[in-house]
Amino acid sequence: METAFWRSISRLVGRWWFGPAPDWSRVRARVGAGTTFARAPRGIAVETSRLGDIPVETLTPRSAPTDAAVLYLHGSGYVIGMPRMVRTLTGALAEAMGTTVHALDYRLAPEHPYPAAIDDTLAAYRALLAAGIPAERIAVVGDSAGGGLALDLALRLREKNWPQPAILGLICPVLDLTVNSSAFQCDPSREPLLNPPLMAQFMDAYLPGVPEDERRARSPLYRDITGLPPIVMHSAGDDLLAGDARRFAALAAKSAAPLRHREYRNLWHVFHAMPMRVAREAVADLASALSERLYGRHVGHRVSR
Repeated sequence: METAFWRSISRLVGRWWFGPAPDWSRVRARVGAGTTFARAPRGIAVETSRLGDIPVETLTPRSAPTDAAVLYLHGSGYVIGMPRMVRTLTGALAEAMGTTVHALDYRLAPEHPYPAAIDDTLAAYRALLAAGIPAERIAVVGDSAGGGLALDLALRLREKNWPQPAILGLICPVLDLTVNSSAFQCDPSREPLLNPPLMAQFMDAYLPGVPEDERRARSPLYRDITGLPPIVMHSAGDDLLAGDARRFAALAAKSAAPLRHREYRNLWHVFHAMPMRVAREAVADLASALSERLYGRHVGHRVSR
């Protein structure tokens, strides 16, 4: 009953945010209005700052180590979204890990199409290194489009032979920017937030005028993923992107890439952000996998109830 209730709420929110023909400036205003009162858990200090001259929202638990960090990349199709929109999720992750989370406010399309978002991500990651945080104590986590950015970051670091983060965390990631994405091949009726036309609009805004072969070349699902750090990926069975996550898991197995994939059945895109028991359990599971890599230990289920 809890998940049915929040699925209905998510469907209403999606209809309010996007409408039949999204105007991105209006959508951003609605998202901002709808998240005005988003709060992190008690004991998590929230402040705005900058990383590599890129604005971030920093969420710091009490007694957080100064030599470890999570770089968080929000989703929403590369065109909307802001750190405040995912504050309940990033705050819960900071609390569960006992680690400072930097939620990046990267530039958005269509005003700033590819590669602006990944350029900002790379600048923020390098700023963490410059601040003295070793790569082996950095986790890069992203939901939806942010998951795609996390993978894109690791691929760029590999190309430049720069230090990789300790681990990547992907929450319902965007992996295929082409018409072959499962977003356009599946039954969308169970997914309350996304729909195929909206996904097409996201991709066209992020990659305006980019032909299909180039979109394929920029999609993590079609790239060589050997030499990347360990990856933990959560997907949701009712999500339009669930099929792409399964294809990525198969690619990782074929490539012998270190991936731990967990699919949550009967749930939807980035359900982790909802105030549900299963969402809290999923955040705790993700936090445990990330902390084991950063600190060599599991964490307890310390997410607020």
